[in-house]
Amino acid sequence: MSPFSARSRRWSSIRLAAVAATIALAATACGGQTGADAGSSNGPDLGLVKPGVLSVAFRTDDKPASFLQDGKATGMYVDLMNEIAMRLSLTAEYVSSDFASLLPSVRNHRYDTAAFGVLVTTEREGVTNFTTAVSYGEAQLISRKQQPLASVKDAAGKTVAVTRGSALIPLLQKTAPSVVIKEFPNIAASANALTVGQVDGLFTGTATTRELLAKHADFTASEKITSGKTAFPVAKDKQPLLDAMNKHLAAMIGDGTYTRLFYKWNPVDVVIPDKMVADYPGMPTAPSAGATASPAPSKSS
Repeated sequence: MSPFSARSRRWSSIRLAAVAATIALAATACGGQTGADAGSSNGPDLGLVKPGVLSVAFRTDDKPASFLQDGKATGMYVDLMNEIAMRLSLTAEYVSSDFASLLPSVRNHRYDTAAFGVLVTTEREGVTNFTTAVSYGEAQLISRKQQPLASVKDAAGKTVAVTRGSALIPLLQKTAPSVVIKEFPNIAASANALTVGQVDGLFTGTATTRELLAKHADFTASEKITSGKTAFPVAKDKQPLLDAMNKHLAAMIGDGTYTRLFYKWNPVDVVIPDKMVADYPGMPTAPSAGATASPAPSKSS
């Protein structure tokens, strides 16, 4: 065998090894972002809309859960979402959304989730998955004091305003079968319709009821009825994100963060629902002195 042939083969082997090493380094550079969605190179791929960002839909008019204040997303569920983002090493980015388009937008990956207390129904579970409970809802019927409706059943035969796409609609129809429902894009539009007499009542959650009664001296409210479990939506093909959110929700409930935020945003006479306490045995039911949560960086758009 010629010494030149042997030398040529050796040089070919060296060149091939160098090329292979270059390819491996390039692959590492491209694949090093595998865990970037979770803010860690060792974390799972959460399938986020934007790497390193938790894209969150929020409502601008649903105090104290989710609303716009001084140009920023604000409220109890916004604080909860900020805390989840911080624990995932992500930045929370907020985009305002109307209720009717919320779940389809989460399903279609416009948002990763939402700082909405979405009432969970069988129909909605066909569109997206949901986290474990973030609360249990109650609803009330608001009417004018001059023409009061003392109970939700009194809505029978009356025209009642409800936010477009709300899961409270079937509840109202079940409670008052002959009710005439008129849907509005948001709470402000519904309240205006009630003020000017376009509708006889307004059916909404208890937190919104409290806000409206504080603003409108001529409004009154019926007794409360239970509406059901509320939770955060996540697309069905984002199971790792759902698992991560559930993990941190449980941790926040266990360490008192949830309780602190609940009493930060709700009046002192409002208590954590009994069903919520049953879902999370051992959760603190009163805020501990000095308990704080670390805010996550966030931006509204």
